[in-house]
Amino acid sequence: MAKVRDDAMSSKLPPVMGWSTWNQFQQHINEGLILEVAEAMNANGLLDAGYRYINIDDCWQGSQRDKDGRLQFDIGRFPRKEGLIKELNTMGFKVGLYSSCGKMTCEDMPGSYGFEDLDAKTFANWGAEYLKYDYCHVVDLPTDPHYMQENFATEMPKILYIAISGIGPDGYERQFPTADKLVLDVPRGGTYQVAIGYEKEKAHHRKFLLVTANNDTDAQLWFPPTSGWNSPGRITANIELKSGENTLVLTNPIQGQREDSMLRYSRMGKALKNAALPGRPIFYSICEHGRTKPWTWAGKIGSSWRVSHDIRSTWGGIMKCYEATADLWSFQSPGAYNDPDMLEVGIGNLSDTENRSHFILWCMLSAPLILGLDVRYTDAKTMALITNPEIIALNQEGLLLQASRTKLNDDLDLLIKPLTKTSCAVCLFNKSETPTKEICIPISELLKHDERVCFATNGVLKVPPLKAHEVALFLFDDQGNTRCL
Repeated sequence: MAKVRDDAMSSKLPPVMGWSTWNQFQQHINEGLILEVAEAMNANGLLDAGYRYINIDDCWQGSQRDKDGRLQFDIGRFPRKEGLIKELNTMGFKVGLYSSCGKMTCEDMPGSYGFEDLDAKTFANWGAEYLKYDYCHVVDLPTDPHYMQENFATEMPKILYIAISGIGPDGYERQFPTADKLVLDVPRGGTYQVAIGYEKEKAHHRKFLLVTANNDTDAQLWFPPTSGWNSPGRITANIELKSGENTLVLTNPIQGQREDSMLRYSRMGKALKNAALPGRPIFYSICEHGRTKPWTWAGKIGSSWRVSHDIRSTWGGIMKCYEATADLWSFQSPGAYNDPDMLEVGIGNLSDTENRSHFILWCMLSAPLILGLDVRYTDAKTMALITNPEIIALNQEGLLLQASRTKLNDDLDLLIKPLTKTSCAVCLFNKSETPTKEICIPISELLKHDERVCFATNGVLKVPPLKAHEVALFLFDDQGNTRCL
């Protein structure tokens, strides 16, 4: 019988399941195509199998914001605009949208940097329940603000005073001397303007100051490059304060790219949390491509985080994403998942064995299950695989914990995934180009590979010969029985 630690938070949401426009269609999308896909998913059983999200990736939006600064659909391709979301909702689907934490998206559409609160409210009011938030126009091009590492705003200005609007005589602001920490009273809760007076000095790069109120809300103040000709300077931003005593802390947490990423993604994360409608949380997919090891910080911000660059529809591309994810199980928790990118099942020239292994591995990794194939023309064998309820249950039910990975040798991986307090799944994966012989592993030996699981049986796990790239999958139930899927 298997046992697992009691601290798993099984009440959290499981990894998201759905379909994305990107892998198959990229920028060539329109609402007619998406409605056809939705109808196909309804008819062929994908919706019933749990694939409830339809994620509209880059290029759903027009190239300009509207007169009020809001993102808007490209109405030449999406004449229903946000009405498409409502129509998909009536069909039983949830809808995901896409943006980027830079000034523009990867396809050079308007990004959400500087518009986080407005965009989050827009997405929520439209009914979106998923956001893929990319990392484009930040560091990759010479024109991007942080193309050079020294461009990260790691410095603070020399502060001369801090001022809060509306609490001085006759409704004017009240100024306070500079300090790292400031305690002040305001007559009522609400939005106040915080102003920073600073000494202008010649600077080629931006400087930054984060003002945090009561360990909760914050204001981000950016100080532009300057010739320093006329000092002092003054920068303002809005901040939410509560009635009575407030504590303001002034810091610059940015030390480089990692902290800059955390700041960008946390800002949108807070905005989505605040904007979400009752009963409609927004699944927040952080797509930072693993550049600053987001598994070390994104669990407190998002629902999932990409751990590597984009997947490719080749076995080698799939293996790169698998290897980037397999050893990160200790950073995952229920409701917060490592993301090796979308599924390539049914795309490219993958063999039946490779399709099956790919799907099972993603389920064992507790990865989001986002299909990328053209579901309107899916063959029966692929459909049977991606709707297999017992394999999907590994990903969607139970403790929602990622499998641990042990390399038995260079070519053979052992994955162990706790499912409930009394059951688990065990997977043997032949990564090599040649078949294996039969493998026999004493059940007691499995104890040594995952401390979350123990077995009260002295049996032997017999694994039949595995073809190249094949997996063998076993379920251990609460009676100590073993079954091969």
